[in-house]
Amino acid sequence: SFDVVIIGGGIVGLASARALILRHPALSIGVLEKEKDLAIHQTGHNSGVIHSGIYYKPESLKAKLCVQGAALIYEYCNQKGISYKQCGKLIVAVEQEEIPRLKALYERGLQNGVQDLRLIQQEDIKKKEPYC
Repeated sequence: SFDVVIIGGGIVGLASARALILRHPALSIGVLEKEKDLAIHQTGHNSGVIHSGIYYKPESLKAKLCVQGAALIYEYCNQKGISYKQCGKLIVAVEQEEIPRLKALYERGLQNGVQDLRLIQQEDIKKKEPYC
């Protein structure tokens, strides 16, 4: 018998259980998961990307939450000793006519407060990814 039962042992279910425990330590909380392990269904099959907020309209809730969420997840991982690889994202213009859109995306990212954003040239890309 539990005070609260959470259905689903993925990231949302486990985060919900954690939040409840932190706010109400006296509660007994059960997590029900249909799989043989936790976080192996949808949570375990996603891409693991932490979205920067570069694509969203400036001042939109999505943009704000992406920027804030990215900062919070890195802070949380650092506090808890959880390893991660912050490898960044490479967005390229394949055709010359795509360059204005790429520059607009860069400006949008700056407006949204995306960290460590830079425009690089083809030569720099070749150093990082020779087959690009």
